[in-house]
Amino acid sequence: MRVFIVGATGVIGRTLVPQLVGQGDEVVALVRSRQRAALIDLPDVELIEGDLLTIEPSELTSILRGCDAAAHMATALRADSPGLGTTNTNEALRTTGTRKLIDAALEAGIGHYVQQGIALSYVDGGDDWLDESTPFFVADPAVTPPHVAMEAMVCEVAPNRMRWQILRGGSFVGPDTFQDRTIARLRSGEEHILGDGMNWVSYIHADDYADAVALALHSEASGGVLNINAEPIRQGEYLEALASRLGLPAPTRDPEATRPRSYRNATERARSVLGWQPFNSIWPE
Repeated sequence: MRVFIVGATGVIGRTLVPQLVGQGDEVVALVRSRQRAALIDLPDVELIEGDLLTIEPSELTSILRGCDAAAHMATALRADSPGLGTTNTNEALRTTGTRKLIDAALEAGIGHYVQQGIALSYVDGGDDWLDESTPFFVADPAVTPPHVAMEAMVCEVAPNRMRWQILRGGSFVGPDTFQDRTIARLRSGEEHILGDGMNWVSYIHADDYADAVALALHSEASGGVLNINAEPIRQGEYLEALASRLGLPAPTRDPEATRPRSYRNATERARSVLGWQPFNSIWPE
């Protein structure tokens, strides 16, 4: 299978690309610079220098011709970013970039499309399990509107024109993820447990998310929106255990602070549709 990937040098792409190559797939990767391309320096990968937001639609369509599948894994988030979707670039990648890639994929006759989504836009679930039908928390202007717009663009594609999946990832852990910032804040004494710390958080190791993308690209299923995360854990328990495992000071508690929203995300659908399961620990090595 010939696969086109946007975001190949990101935290997901750096695992996904060699995995696909190892499976015998041909990979075409759109990279913003040759310097970034060094992160996936594999002789069997066709590298095309360009930016999803600035490339001409006709050029993108031409690149996609002959590919069997496409994956949109591009974001503009950094491991030290204080939040999700806070930059104009990230919002543009989710909206303008998604629209451009879908249109080009349809024009080029791509058979399968996989979109990176996020599972952190749900309403507060308390102790309830949250599946893919859970409503979004629309009052979060930084994350929810561009995410909703992105998903709508994908969902409107008729499955008989192009099969698709949206993989709603939990909060990424592993090297070069937001977990690095959490560890740095624990080390400096800046990390706090807000409220009672009983809110649930759904983490996912970046390598396990990449596994889900690889499975989705080869899946015959279509029209699936899937939660992708490891077993949820309470926020307070996670922070205290993380500090203990690394020999760092325990996080302080701020019981007067507002407890963050609770995401106890269920993954039965991904396990059933893709045959996926997480294998990597959420704890750093």
